[in-house]
Amino acid sequence: MRWALSRSDRASRRGSDLVRESEVYLSGNYAEYLETRNENIPNWVWLSVLAHGTRGQLRSLVDRNTLYGRAGMRTSVWWQAVAFLAGEILSQRDDDLGLDELRRSVLVPLELNGLAAGRPPQRPGDLVRSVLDALDEHPSSWHR
Repeated sequence: MRWALSRSDRASRRGSDLVRESEVYLSGNYAEYLETRNENIPNWVWLSVLAHGTRGQLRSLVDRNTLYGRAGMRTSVWWQAVAFLAGEILSQRDDDLGLDELRRSVLVPLELNGLAAGRPPQRPGDLVRSVLDALDEHPSSWHR
């Protein structure tokens, strides 16, 4: 005998999966979530690590961007680019309040504009340039 999920059960399960993935995305962990499932990480996901990750997550990226980081994970050029940018962001605002302000005024708008335009960064260097340019335009960088 074969048991099948009803249509409403399947819809409920898809809804739960969507909520779980949304929570992971908005916590800055979506790239790692996809990576642990051996799924392709779309280029637009990388900025979300910076735009939604906590100060502790960003600090961890910087600290783990060494030869002693987890094998296979931090060797990706995308992870190296994100770790470099995390260091740049923390050099501007290394407190929770300042980081929240930088997220709201720079990183989330940059993320949303890229998604709305349908033009994610094609290479890690594109991501680095766009984030550094946006940071340089922000008033907090003017007195460095």
